[in-house]
This record gives sequence, structure tokens and C-alpha cells, in this order.
Amino acid sequence: MLRILYSRYWPWLAKLTLAILVLYLAVVLLVGQRLTLKNPYIRYALASVVIQSSTLFLVTAGLLANKWIGVRLDVRRQRREDRIAEQMVEFALGHRSEEGLPGYAQRYPAEFLKVLESSFTTLKGSARERVLGLLVKTGLDQRLRASVMGSDPGRAIRAISLLRGLNQPSSMGAVEAALHHPADIVRASACFALAAHGSEIQQDKVFALLPALPFWQRIVLFQQIQADSQALEKYLSLAFRSPERTLVLAALEFVLSRQRIQPAGKVAELAAAKDLEVRIKFFKALPLLATAEEPASLVATGLADSDWRVRAMAARACGFLHLSELTATLAARLLTSTHAAETGHIARALASLGGESLLRLHSFTEPYDDMTRAVTAEVLERTLVLPRGSR
Repeated sequence: MLRILYSRYWPWLAKLTLAILVLYLAVVLLVGQRLTLKNPYIRYALASVVIQSSTLFLVTAGLLANKWIGVRLDVRRQRREDRIAEQMVEFALGHRSEEGLPGYAQRYPAEFLKVLESSFTTLKGSARERVLGLLVKTGLDQRLRASVMGSDPGRAIRAISLLRGLNQPSSMGAVEAALHHPADIVRASACFALAAHGSEIQQDKVFALLPALPFWQRIVLFQQIQADSQALEKYLSLAFRSPERTLVLAALEFVLSRQRIQPAGKVAELAAAKDLEVRIKFFKALPLLATAEEPASLVATGLADSDWRVRAMAARACGFLHLSELTATLAARLLTSTHAAETGHIARALASLGGESLLRLHSFTEPYDDMTRAVTAEVLERTLVLPRGSR
């Protein structure tokens, strides 16, 4: 059914329904004229029932025959796949030559590609490279490149997954063309493949699409990018200086998802950005950014922000970065905090700094409001009871 749905002839098949309706009415009229009943309503109604009954019988018989033929073909197909898989395993392990496999690839390309794709998940190292080489030797890589822009999304995705394994410029060029495929899932697969194995220019094109991608696609794509990618470093450098909030937020999401130190250069403008979400995510990601400015000055800007959520993330960054010079600022903010979340982040930052900061935190357990006293007492209890690595 899917083959028919994604067939290039589907528009003509859709128009065929009108022709079938016209044919049905013509046959009813023809049969009705041949019946000898005097009442025309009964005559044509009976003709309609006869035609429908005959059609249902033929359709049922055709479905049964199609099912019987399909089962037999599936059994034969499975036997071929088993033979191909057996020979491919022996070839991958070096127990036999590739003799016979090119013949299977030419006669049964669909089964051969299915076995080849399933082998990628189990084979590693030299065995995997030997199997990948069969794609080029058998010429099936040309078939896959043609399938990338096909109307069937399933075949296009399978072609992309196989071509990315070849990691050749011509193969990745075909994958790059899939960035313009009409199906969203195919475009997403092409983005993932190019992020992992594409050239620097191809990765630049993927990064340009990043702000427009759905959130889940951005998260998956972030995990595909190599840590030492030059295109990645250039993208982050430009994104942090971009006036477009979507580009900045996408870059900050990347840093937060990778949980690795990333070079950021000068980012003081982000600490005072007009967009609230940018400021919140910036201070959340600050412990993972290697900035050109002193982190203490950036955190101080965040602690002076007008929004409590920004101040909370700045306090969190202060604790992670162990900026003990901001102890007095943290204590002053704890004194004026009116939100439990902000109070908790400030208290945990003071506790993580230890020494004088921890002593200052003790002073907030008595004469202050119930919220501050309760949050501070809980943080102190966790600090004293739990090991440092558990907090």
C-alpha cells in the first residue's frame, strides 16, 4: 500500500476514482436496460445490487489471491535474505571472498540493501568497512543516491543512513540534496548525517537551518556534531554576537545539551541582553562557556538583574564557578530575595563556596522570614549530611 501511496503515478490513480464511478453508473444503466422488469426503479435498483455483489466477490477473490501470492513471495524473499546474510557474515569475517555477493546485489537489490543496513548495527571496525565497500563495488551506491530524493520517505531515510556510512564527498553531496526534500523527517535525517560526517561547508549549511528546526531535532543534531568541528566553533562565535534571538538561543541550547566547555569569546552583551530568555539561558550556560571576560564581572551583572530568574541562574553559575569574591553580593541578594527558587540557588552557591560564605549562610537561619530560614536550613542540612559529590 505504501508503494502505491508514494508512487509517482499516485496523482493519476487518485483521478482514476472518478473514472471508476462513471464506469459503475454506465454498467448499472446497461444491465438495467437488459432486465425485463416493468418498474424502472426496481429494475435499476436490482441492477445496482447485482453489480455491487459481483464487484465485492471479485474484490474479495482478488484480495485472497493477492494475500496468497504475497505470503509465498515473502517466504522466498526471506530465504534470499537469509542466504545473503549468511554469505555477508562470512565475507565480513574474512572466511570467504565476495564471490556471489555482487550477483545477489544485481538480482535482488532490495533484499541486499536490507541485509546490508541491518549489518551496520552489529559489525564494527574492519568487518564493517569490508561490508561498506560492497556498496561501491556493486554499484548500489548510485541507486541509493537516486533514492535520496525519491517520493518514499522510508527509502530516502534508509538511503541516507547507508550513504553516511560511506563518508565520501559524492555520497555526502547526495545527502546534502536531501535538505530540500519535501518530507520533514527526510530533511531532519539529512541534517543529522551532515552534522556528523559532512564537510565544513555542509555543516555551515546545517547550522544556518538550526534556528528553524523543531526543538527535538536540534537536541538530536547537537549530539551528532563532533566536538572538534571547526564549523561548530565558527557557528558559536557568530551566534553569540548575532542580533537574532533565535540564533543566540539555539547556540545556548547547544552548549547546555552538550555539557562540555565551549569557547565563547566576548559575551558581555548577552549578560545584559534585552531579551529575558536570552539572559536566563546565558547565565545557565555560563559555567560551560570559556569567555574572554572575567566570569565574576558577568555574574555580578546577572546578580543585579531586575528579574529574579536571571538572578537565580547567575547565583547558580557563581556556585559552579566558585567565585568567592562575590560572597558579599550573594549575601545581600539572599537578604532581599522573595522567591524560594532564587533563595535556594543563592543559598546553594554560598554553601558550595565554603569558608566565610558558609558562615554567612548560617546567619540566615534565625532572624529572617520563614521562607528564607526554611530554605537556608535545608541547604545547610544537605551540606552537612551529604558528601560534596552528592549535592
